[in-house]
Amino acid sequence: MKVSKPTIASSLVVLLVLGLAAISPERAAAQPSPSSVACDQECLSKVMKDFLSAMTTGKPGTLPVADQAEVRENTRIITLDASTWRQVKAVRSTMILGDPVTGNVVSRAGVELPDGKPGYISTRLKVVPGGRITDVEIAADTSARVVGSYVWNLDPQFTAVLPPDQRMSRVALEALGRRYFQGLSTHQPVAEDFDDAKCNRFHSGQQVTNAGQNTVEGGPARSCVSSNEGDRPWGPANEQRLSVIDPERGLVFGITLLHYLKSPDQRVMYVSELFKVVGGKIVKIDNIGLMMPGVTTLGFIH
Repeated sequence: MKVSKPTIASSLVVLLVLGLAAISPERAAAQPSPSSVACDQECLSKVMKDFLSAMTTGKPGTLPVADQAEVRENTRIITLDASTWRQVKAVRSTMILGDPVTGNVVSRAGVELPDGKPGYISTRLKVVPGGRITDVEIAADTSARVVGSYVWNLDPQFTAVLPPDQRMSRVALEALGRRYFQGLSTHQPVAEDFDDAKCNRFHSGQQVTNAGQNTVEGGPARSCVSSNEGDRPWGPANEQRLSVIDPERGLVFGITLLHYLKSPDQRVMYVSELFKVVGGKIVKIDNIGLMMPGVTTLGFIH
């Protein structure tokens, strides 16, 4: 028996209507819209790459920055077009790390300045569903102590994926990061958290542990553990934030305001640190530490 084309078409329409009716309003409402989906690792990386591209080409106005976004550089509130990024001649090396759980993505960038000298810029973006940027936090070191050979050739081992048996859980990494910052306050670091035979700490590329001389801390050669033991001039470490935790790569990115209460002028340092953790031990610390006279808060307290 032949069925006419109009009959077939009518049947398909009926089936489509019945199918749509079977979807309850509650189920339809539960389907996520693009603007409500959290940014995954790939999305966060793209947001940061777009940010770096816009800032280095003088187009910050093209970025999806929320109207009420908090934008700071070296703790001070600024506008994007007034940041150190406008002085960058070229980006020589970058590493990008993101955390879909917190919605934060961070870049560490070794840059070349107009006079050919190196600079080191850390940028943190808070990205909300839909790809909008609500925080921009920049730590920029353009001082003479920046070591070009380090910041222009950032160690790829930082972002290398670890074998499963060398990883820690997210909870364990967060606890380790908080113990580290607590040790800045008490000067009693937990030695078991470090592979002290291998660990080194770098300030804008300058090695300050296991080094005969450095212009950052001075004194005798120290390890990652001993450099924070004893009668040190710094502490407490306040406003601690662990913005990125990446168990797959063994990364913890933390920020704190480190007070120097034992110094005559009670200085404060804006600390932006990245830890590489392998087999439950810190093996490398990358720090941008900037003395900020008169600063009482880092902002972003929300």
